Amino acid sequence: MAENKKKNKETIIGTGKATTILILSSLLIIVVGYFYLANKYDYDLDSLVHDIIGNLIGVLAAFILFDIVYNKLTQDAYSKDVSKQITKTLMGDSDTLNVFTDEDKKSFLASTVSSITKDDDCTEMILDNINKYVDTKKLSRIRKSFRYVITLTHPLPREYDELPGSLDQAYYLIQENLEFESKYYTDNFEGLSNKEVKIGFAFNKKSLDGGLLESHKEADFSKCIFNEDLKVTQDALQYLQDAFEKDKQQFIELYDKLFSFILRIDGQLGELKDINFYEDGMIATYYVDYDCSLNEHSVKIIFHMPRLWNTIFEVTLIDPTNSPQITFDYMPSEMNVSAYSYLNKNTSSNQDALEDKNGLFDISIKNEWIYPKSGVVFHVKKKNLS
Repeated sequence: MAENKKKNKETIIGTGKATTILILSSLLIIVVGYFYLANKYDYDLDSLVHDIIGNLIGVLAAFILFDIVYNKLTQDAYSKDVSKQITKTLMGDSDTLNVFTDEDKKSFLASTVSSITKDDDCTEMILDNINKYVDTKKLSRIRKSFRYVITLTHPLPREYDELPGSLDQAYYLIQENLEFESKYYTDNFEGLSNKEVKIGFAFNKKSLDGGLLESHKEADFSKCIFNEDLKVTQDALQYLQDAFEKDKQQFIELYDKLFSFILRIDGQLGELKDINFYEDGMIATYYVDYDCSLNEHSVKIIFHMPRLWNTIFEVTLIDPTNSPQITFDYMPSEMNVSAYSYLNKNTSSNQDALEDKNGLFDISIKNEWIYPKSGVVFHVKKKNLS
C-alpha cells in the first residue's frame, strides 16, 4: 500500500513538471515569434503584449484542462489498484477479516461466489451449501481421517453354531476394522462427551438410518458413535431377545462371543459395561478412560458378526470426511459381490470401486473432502456351488 502511494505521488509530481516545461516552452516560442513579427512588420509593444497575454491565456486553459483530466484518470486507476490491494489483504489475512461482522463477511462471500459462477441459480446453490458449514452453531463435527477395512469369510466359526440359522449356512462372517479422527465444534456435543460411549446395532434399515442421522426416536441411538445393522434371521433375533430377558449377565457374555467388539478412544481401551434391548435394536455401553473434555478424538473399532446372505452392506459417511479409505475384501470362490459407489463421481479410484479385482474393492480418495450423506453399497450373494 505504501509503495502504491509513493508511485501515485511520483506520478503527480512528474505531471506537474511536464506541464511547467510545456508552458515555458510555449511562452518562449510566442515571445520569439512576436519579436520577429515586431521587427519585420513594425509591431508595437502594446500589441505585442496584448497578443501574448491573449494567446497565453488560451494555451494555459488548454493545459489546465488537460492536467485536470489526466489527474482524474490517474486517480481512478490508483483507486482501482488500491481496491485490488485491499481485496488481496482481506482474502489473505484472517485478522483483518475479523474486524468485519458476520453479515459483512457473508456479503463478501456472496459477491465473490457470484463473480466466479456468473449465474444466479448456481450462486444460490453454492451459498446454501456453504451456509450449512460456516454456521458453527449447527456444524456438529468433521472427520479428519477415515479408514475402513471390511473382510468377508465363509463358513462361520464353530462358536456361532448355537445361533439359529448358522447350521443352515444362512450367514457369512463379516469382520470390520474402522479407524477415524473426529473433531467436534459444538460446546455440548453428543457421542464423545463423556466416558460412557455407546455402540448401536439396528434390526432394520429405517432404525439404522435414524441412528446414523441422529434422528432416531430413541435418544440413545442418536448418541451412539457407531451404528450398524444386524442382519440375522427373525429366529436369531428372538433367540437374542430371550437370552437377554433370561439372564442379562449371561447375555453380555454371549454378545462378547458373537461380536468380539474392541473399542479404543485416543488409545484407551473400552470396557463393556451394559447392553440394552429396544424394539428396533440393541445398544452396548462401554466405559473408556479418556479425556472427554477435548474436542478432537481418534477412534478405533474392531468387531465381527454373522450376516445374512443376499443383503446390502452399506458404508455411509455421515460427517464431512477428508481422504476416506475403504477396503472391501471377500472370497470370490464363495460369494458374488456387486458394488455401487456414490462418493465423488469424478474420482478415478471411485470408478475402480465398481470393478471386481480378485475379490477386492479398494477405494482411496486422496486430499478431498467428501460430504454427507455419501458412501458405498455392497450387495453380497452366496455363490451356487454345485
